Amino acid sequence: MCLLRWGGGRDDKYFARLGKNVISVYETDTFSLIDKKSLKVENVVDFSWSPTDPIISLFVPELGGGNQPARVSLVQIPGKEEIRQKNLFSVSDCKMYWQNNGEYLAVQVDRYTKTKKSIYTGFELFRIKERDIPIEVFELENKNDKIIAFAWEPKGHRFAVIHGDGPKPDISFYTMKAVNNNVSRVSKLTTLKGKQANALFWSPAGRFIVLAGLKGFNGQLEFFNVDDLETMATGEHFMATDIMWDPTGRFLATAVTSVHEMENGFQIWSFNGKLIYKISKDHFYQFQWRPRPPSLLTPEKEEDISKNLKRYSKKYEQEDLDVSNQVGELERKRRTQLQEEWQGWVAKWKQLHEEERAYRMELRGGEESDKEEEAEYKEIEAEELVDVTEEIVAFDLDQE
Repeated sequence: MCLLRWGGGRDDKYFARLGKNVISVYETDTFSLIDKKSLKVENVVDFSWSPTDPIISLFVPELGGGNQPARVSLVQIPGKEEIRQKNLFSVSDCKMYWQNNGEYLAVQVDRYTKTKKSIYTGFELFRIKERDIPIEVFELENKNDKIIAFAWEPKGHRFAVIHGDGPKPDISFYTMKAVNNNVSRVSKLTTLKGKQANALFWSPAGRFIVLAGLKGFNGQLEFFNVDDLETMATGEHFMATDIMWDPTGRFLATAVTSVHEMENGFQIWSFNGKLIYKISKDHFYQFQWRPRPPSLLTPEKEEDISKNLKRYSKKYEQEDLDVSNQVGELERKRRTQLQEEWQGWVAKWKQLHEEERAYRMELRGGEESDKEEEAEYKEIEAEELVDVTEEIVAFDLDQE
């Protein structure tokens, strides 16, 4: 077994490899094992890095026929200290989903019923940034619903779940920020019934999400505003295989790659579902947006700007107005200068024209030609010969 994963965060300080009963963590500076030894974890089968911090989440399944429970652990690197653990019982499968800011970890746990004949799903939600990392157990209203997809909102506190067993499942939205008696708890925002969707694609900026129906749903798209809980637009990219937001969250690309023999190409959409660009290309393999450098602002500063956007807007609108007024004054001065230059040029040639006046009168035999209102006009009639026709007449003189 050799599963290699890079550590999260901007520093790229660590990467780790999954082995048999061990997780080997390496430093990127030296490419050597931390403390020259691996982290020993009996029967570990999966691990995942926090996207922002040197924290590993790992999963160990049940052992001894259920006598030793499964568990999810959080391990701090480089000290390899276990900072949180949760035991899990009757586990069939487990998936881990980190929120991109590293604030939350969702552990999707598929459990056997008491009869072992069926499976139901629940979630263990870790609040990583809060004191002692509290864990909240979360289940759907119908815990027997099949979980089709789960996705955190980037840079936010909400998540979406596609669930249900029918051909048109439901989509529910939840928030981690609902406050009850000064304690944060998960709260449902809404449920969309009977949607042709099996995949979730949040905008990198949050707020907007595309509910996509890929594969059997033939590329159905619904552009949804989670702030207002309303659908902005619907569309379709027939046979779509891939969906990718650009890093700004302003545009969305949908593509049909060469896994299909037909309809290859890509389409570009606006964030609110307007089709902007469409191109077909045979043997189309891959689409990628140009990456953008990470923001220089801290998450706290970005959140502050978002909350106080109107106040910041007034400040920068005034600065824009000042710049505009300054540009306007410069433009007025430029035009005044051009007008003065033109007037100087006209005056120069008027003076030259006046200086040559006597010479012009001499050429015209003393006639004043500059003042048109004093000029005399004479009408002259002329006749013109347009055509001449000649006629020749012959006479017979003998008959005269």
